[in-house]
Amino acid sequence: MRSGIAVERVAAADLTPDSFVQKYVVENTPVILTGALPKSWETALSWTPERLLEMAPTDAVVKVAPLPADGRDKWVESADLWPDSEAEPLPGVVRSDVVLAVAASRIEVPMSDFVASLRGHQAMPACYADGAGNMQHSFSFLQSQLEGFPPLGESLIFNRTDMWLGGKTLSTLHFDNYENLFVQLVGEKEFVLCPPGDTDLLVHGRLRKAYATWEQTESGKGTPGSFKRTSSGLSSEAVMNYAAYDLDNPPSEYAEQAAKLRRTVVTVRPGEVLYLPFAWWHQVQASPARCGLCASVAAFFAPFFVRLQPRSLSTTGPLLLNPKYRQLCQRLGLDSDSEDEA
Repeated sequence: MRSGIAVERVAAADLTPDSFVQKYVVENTPVILTGALPKSWETALSWTPERLLEMAPTDAVVKVAPLPADGRDKWVESADLWPDSEAEPLPGVVRSDVVLAVAASRIEVPMSDFVASLRGHQAMPACYADGAGNMQHSFSFLQSQLEGFPPLGESLIFNRTDMWLGGKTLSTLHFDNYENLFVQLVGEKEFVLCPPGDTDLLVHGRLRKAYATWEQTESGKGTPGSFKRTSSGLSSEAVMNYAAYDLDNPPSEYAEQAAKLRRTVVTVRPGEVLYLPFAWWHQVQASPARCGLCASVAAFFAPFFVRLQPRSLSTTGPLLLNPKYRQLCQRLGLDSDSEDEA
C-alpha cells in the first residue's frame, strides 16, 4: 500500500473564501479547517438523542435507513445471493456476477423509535439518517439551527446541505460529484481517503444496486427483525462511484490494485470542517459520542472540476474545469484551462 498525502489542519481565520479556492479547491486538495463553523451552528455541538426528540414536532415521523449490526450501509457481494439475479444486463455493467448491496430501503419510523435506535434499544435495528435531502424533509425541524454554510465556501456555487445522524456506522468507499465542506458536530468520523487519480484502481465498470428489505418480527417487540433479499430489490440503477471491492479485504483478483492505492486516514473532530474535494474517494467510519449520537452536516457546492463521460459508460473520463467557474477563475487570475487528475 502506498501512502497518501498529509492532510493539513489549518485555521479558517488564516484564509479568505478566495484564498481557500486558490490554495485548496484549484489544487483539489483536502484540508481540515478549524474555527470554520458558523457561529449559529455551535448549539448543535451539544445535541443528544433526547435533545433531538425535544426539538421534533409531536408525533414526528422520519425516514431512515436500517443497518445491520456492523453498521455497514453498502457492500459488494455475489449476485447469486439474490433471487432472479439473471436479469437483463444494464449499460456499463462489466461484472454481472456481483451487485452493490444496500443494507435496506429506507423506512419511516416515529422520531421516538429513531432515538431509541441511537440508544441501542434491542427492538430496533440501528437506524441511520443518511443525507439524501433529509434536511429538507424528515429533519426540517433542525434547519433553523443549521442555516447557511461555512463562510469559506462563499466563492463557490452553493447546492444544498445534507445531514447524517446515526451511531456506529460505516459508509463504504465511494466518491461524490460535489465540493464538500463536511462539518462534524457530535462524535467523530474517520475518513480513509484516496485521490481521484486512483479511480482506475477502484472502478471495474458500473455496479448494479440491490436493496435489501428490513422486516419487523411478527410480534414487533423484543428483536430487531431481519434483512431479506428479494427479487424486487434488484434495481435498474447502475453506479460507478463505488469501489468494486472491499478496501480492507480485497479478493485476490483485486489485490494488486488495492496495494497501489494512495490511502490517507484522517479523523474529523467535533467543530472541525473537512474540505473534501470533488471526486475524492472516501470511506467513513463513525464513532458516536457517549450519548450514542454521531452527527454531521455536509454543505455541497457545484464541482470545480467535472468529468467527461466516455461512451462506453464503464470507465471514467479526465477531470476538466467546470465552465460555471470561468468567471471566478478570471477574477482570481487563474488558468481557465486547468486540469487535474490528482
